Amino acid sequence: MRGAMLYVNAGKGHYIPAKALAESFNNAGHNAIVEDLFVVMGTPFWEWFCKYDWRFLLHHPTLEGVAHRCTDTRLSSTLIKMVGQTKGHLSSLEHWYRKFKPDFILSTNFIGGIILPAALKKLGINIPVYQYAADVFDTPVSGVNKDLTKMYLPTELGCRNAIRKGQPEETVSLCPFPLQSYIKNYKPITKEEARRKLGLKDKFTVLFALGGEGIGKPNFLYKMVDQGYNWQIVAIGGMSRSTNEAFDRFCQAYPYIDFHRPGFVSNVNEYLIASDIQIGKAGANALMESIYLHRPCIISDLLYAAHATRLFFAENEVGWCEGKVSKQVSIVESCYNNAAVLGDMAARYSSLPIEFDSDKFMEQIIADTNAFYAKA
Repeated sequence: MRGAMLYVNAGKGHYIPAKALAESFNNAGHNAIVEDLFVVMGTPFWEWFCKYDWRFLLHHPTLEGVAHRCTDTRLSSTLIKMVGQTKGHLSSLEHWYRKFKPDFILSTNFIGGIILPAALKKLGINIPVYQYAADVFDTPVSGVNKDLTKMYLPTELGCRNAIRKGQPEETVSLCPFPLQSYIKNYKPITKEEARRKLGLKDKFTVLFALGGEGIGKPNFLYKMVDQGYNWQIVAIGGMSRSTNEAFDRFCQAYPYIDFHRPGFVSNVNEYLIASDIQIGKAGANALMESIYLHRPCIISDLLYAAHATRLFFAENEVGWCEGKVSKQVSIVESCYNNAAVLGDMAARYSSLPIEFDSDKFMEQIIADTNAFYAKA
């Protein structure tokens, strides 16, 4: 089977699940490609705009919430759909389709779920179009589309929210989370072993997650010092210049703090295993990887698309959403002073109704694709 996984270059949250699924298909002997949606549609401006608009909004999380709340409407969805059906975009899409001829297309960004069904129909191309909701607990109002073959969400909360917002129930499917194979197949090691392997001290460790864009502020670190704590801090993510400079100033002011900056790493799982708790702008992938490895997470900046995460944490008691730095430090302090807090939370991870398996997700897509053509 030939499949196309399309993403939008706005952070790693859409690219990683596309990559994980393509790996499963290719490893099983199928043929799958990963491609930028805007390259497929021949829209270099929108490819550029989405990338840099997202980076700008990450620097200004309050503005991000306002901007995306205002644009998350049915009108926005209609306008996006209309743009996708202009002559130049249709020509580019048709050229790409004739070249690769996929049996199905899966978009990991809601924009693809809006554009592709109508554009392909206008071209007379009848193939299934799937939407994977990369935010896992929700989907935007503008991403609802009755013409999708399936909308996949890896959590029951996400499925409920999609149906509540208007996605036809018969098109909503609970799926496994497409965990990257290097994490799924990794042989478990202890926290102490992970620390030795990574050159870290064997002490209470906070993993400071900066996300795929590496944008963050050291406010938590300054408050930690003010409170008299010297926890080991590990910051991962490809740091932006402003973030790197801010951390430089912190390190110069407090050289005695055990602060490690490995930057962008390919072994996130080992850093998670080595840590006691993660804090930062954890996107869906970082959050789900934390859950899979039973590492509690504090989300410091709750972006618009992730607001349902707060409800998930409240329902299952497996993490925190906290924007105030003083309260973030208090949460970590409670975990540091009372090991039972983290122990009780770790035990709850095992009972969460979430499945992690890219291969099973692949099999689900294949079954749905075969069913689509059987009805055609």
